[in-house]
Amino acid sequence: MRVNSGSIVWMVWMGCLAMVACACSATGALAAPADDLLQAESAALGDGASSLWRAQDIGSSDIGGIRRDERTGPRNMGQKIKAGLLSLVLPGAGQYYNGDRGKALLFAGAEGAVWMSYLVFHSQAQGLSDDYREYAEIFAGTAGDHTEKYWRAVGRYMTSDEYNESIERQARAELEEPTGLITMDEAWFWRSEQFRTNYQILRADANRAYDRRDFTVLFALINRAVSVYDAVRGAGGADHMLEVAGFGFDVESRRVIGNRGTACVFTRPF
Repeated sequence: MRVNSGSIVWMVWMGCLAMVACACSATGALAAPADDLLQAESAALGDGASSLWRAQDIGSSDIGGIRRDERTGPRNMGQKIKAGLLSLVLPGAGQYYNGDRGKALLFAGAEGAVWMSYLVFHSQAQGLSDDYREYAEIFAGTAGDHTEKYWRAVGRYMTSDEYNESIERQARAELEEPTGLITMDEAWFWRSEQFRTNYQILRADANRAYDRRDFTVLFALINRAVSVYDAVRGAGGADHMLEVAGFGFDVESRRVIGNRGTACVFTRPF
């Protein structure tokens, strides 16, 4: 364990205070109050002094005691949890709760843009799906609503008879009864190979629109996660995300041996 010179001076100074307090307690000659001793320590050590400590009863040799947090703003885990939950429900709400209106508008605006894009791509995908189904109805004779498997088969085979023959061959090879055959009500027959190719292009466009729609959900999750992290970190005016028993906890992005990653960092002031 590495001990710097400041820590050594601090320990020596506290040891001296303890010995003085014990001696004065035994003789009853302690005249300086606790605050005077702490002021003397602060004058001698400056930033290294234990200014965050309040003496309880120096006359009884009980130096130290209760840690007093002097930073602005409360360090309250309840506030952090509330801010995080608000941003989880609506990105930016936690920042608004923390009083950071600028970030609140940023995260809320990003959330609105993401879901607006989702609705646009969904509408495009629905329209393109209707297009390729109407196209198949006109040039291949399909009718009614069907499963995705059916529409995929329509694009792969010129006729429903070809599809049924493929299913029967596979069933014979596996010594099983054929299932999922196309009935007369579901039959199709493309007028030419070009019409089938055009149908495949329309289906590909619709599938890409659905992929873009689904991809926006990933951005929504990222925006929500970042908003929750920022709200928890900014709640309560704390320097750390969490502090327990004097140990500060943070999640930081660091570069280790040339590779950037996320690290959990624990700190302890002395």
